[in-house]
Amino acid sequence: MKWVEPKHWNVAAPTSSITPHLDRLVEAVVREGWQAVPRYDGPRPLVHVFDRDAPQFGESITLAPGPVPRVWWFRSSTGENLALHTDPSQAARQITRILIPYVTAIRAARSHRAQRAGTPSPTPPAVPDPAHVTTIAELEKRFAGLVCWWGRYTYEWWAIVPGGTQWTIVNAEEPDSLLHEILRARKRR
Repeated sequence: MKWVEPKHWNVAAPTSSITPHLDRLVEAVVREGWQAVPRYDGPRPLVHVFDRDAPQFGESITLAPGPVPRVWWFRSSTGENLALHTDPSQAARQITRILIPYVTAIRAARSHRAQRAGTPSPTPPAVPDPAHVTTIAELEKRFAGLVCWWGRYTYEWWAIVPGGTQWTIVNAEEPDSLLHEILRARKRR
């Protein structure tokens, strides 16, 4: 996934005119197999789209004005125009294109871990240790473009390793193990 510079909001539309289009998008993404949660109470209405098996990772979609009057676009959180407001099915297909690589990587990592020798894995703490937070910050500083985080729902450490057009998502139970996974992913590039 590449970063697309977000477009500026130049037209304000009442929430009541935006939410019906977002409701149609919800129906379309559910047909594609995703979970969707409308969030209409913020400054801009949006729909959070995610996979049931990876609820901590998803895409937030808004409706944004286009350059032509009365033409609106479904827009991703990275600023990418996905489809015209009249085509929620196309927007759902684009969301699938964006999310599939990441969700697949998350599922593969979990499957790989489940297949390891039958030794039970230790349960990491529910709240990251401040020393671990420092380690994650050091990893992000060490590897340009790396994004690391603590999975509040998975109780694991995660990182997205940049690699041209092929980004890799890795995870581990401890920060030291995450470092090894990052290095392994960088070697595969």
